[in-house]
Amino acid sequence: MQQAATENKSQTAGRNELGKDQFLNLLITQLKYQDPFQPLSDQEFIAQLAQFSSLEQMQNLNTNMVALMMSQQRLTALGEATRMIGKQVELRTANGEQLFGEVTGVQFKDGWPQLIVDGKLYGFDEVVSILKGGE
Repeated sequence: MQQAATENKSQTAGRNELGKDQFLNLLITQLKYQDPFQPLSDQEFIAQLAQFSSLEQMQNLNTNMVALMMSQQRLTALGEATRMIGKQVELRTANGEQLFGEVTGVQFKDGWPQLIVDGKLYGFDEVVSILKGGE
């Protein structure tokens, strides 16, 4: 059991955290190598299962928080993009080309809003400046 615990500890030492899979592996290894004459008490086993359940719930919460943050960022970007409709913008494309044009609409590409200028899609990272709005 000592060897398995040491191996598991070395796997997570770089991250300094114990994930769900590592926790289950440690628990299974502990059960596999326990002394049959001195088994885990019910209280210890229940405490370990409670820790596992708590870890899993925290990971689920973290996943949901990340999804919520991404949704918020996309919603904020959509608001910014729609406020640019009718504005003149200066763009610099990835190949260094400089363009000027009016934002005529917004379209989603890969889940993020893109600006439509002269019938083509441009990302926020290509906007150099926002000029005077259209009348």
